[in-house]
Amino acid sequence: MLTIGCVGIGLWLVGIILSDRFTATQFCSWIPAIAMTPLCLLAAAAARSRRLTTCWCLIAAMTAGWWFLVDQPWRPGEGSSEGLTLMQWTMSHDKSDRVTHANYIVETDADITILTHGYGVRGTDEIRNWLGPDAKPYKLGFFTVLTRLPVRQLRPLAAGMDIHARIIEIDTTRQLGRPIRIAAVDLPSKLTRSRWEIARTLRTWLDERDAGRIDIALGDFNMRRGSAALASIFPDLTHAWDRAGRGWGPTWNRRFPIYRIDHVLVADWLDVLDCTTHDPGIGWHLTQHVVLDGPREEDAAED
Repeated sequence: MLTIGCVGIGLWLVGIILSDRFTATQFCSWIPAIAMTPLCLLAAAAARSRRLTTCWCLIAAMTAGWWFLVDQPWRPGEGSSEGLTLMQWTMSHDKSDRVTHANYIVETDADITILTHGYGVRGTDEIRNWLGPDAKPYKLGFFTVLTRLPVRQLRPLAAGMDIHARIIEIDTTRQLGRPIRIAAVDLPSKLTRSRWEIARTLRTWLDERDAGRIDIALGDFNMRRGSAALASIFPDLTHAWDRAGRGWGPTWNRRFPIYRIDHVLVADWLDVLDCTTHDPGIGWHLTQHVVLDGPREEDAAED
């Protein structure tokens, strides 16, 4: 048991230090700290000296502390609903019950809703009635854009090697002081695919194809929050959860969420007033909900 404990802690530390920069270490980076806690307690129980028992108990406390204080799967606090509301939902599951999916979207009533794999749902009467006569659902590759706000641009950016990215520009001048440009992203889930190579490929495409200013990047990245690969794609953006996360953070699997693989990254000029996840009651992913505001007038004047 002691040997297993040492190996487990070693692999977990490799994942923390090297993250997913290498294919071999990316497997280690998926080890949740909380999984190490019971392993360390078992090692403590199997230890043959008081010193070793104390040592393993301290390591167990450290892994639990890391989970709650660094990984922060849960955060207390109160958010704000006053601002531009944004919802993202990865719908890579059976959507034969289209009405149930549509009703959840309508009840959420976000200013901007972006779906990944929203096939069929976007065409329901519930969605069209909710949008009203002056708006329509937009299909953009794997993505669906639902909003009553003026859509200024829909642009393909990347679609190859199971890497998908699209640019969406929406006129949010009244709400945020300027339009926002959103990069909707859907990246491979295959465990053996190098996350670092995926990130490097997408970053290269962003540079080569002149993606321009990106204010928000969102979608199913299939990378953990804090991933080195994730940070390398949009280095100028920060995670909405880090700025205003509240409640339970992980988004997958819906029934027992441990990993946050769906992300909303935002530019510094945006104020994140709230960032939460919600259980839609169907599918494999929790939905992401973010409330945004623009810079204050005095801040804008200084800029």
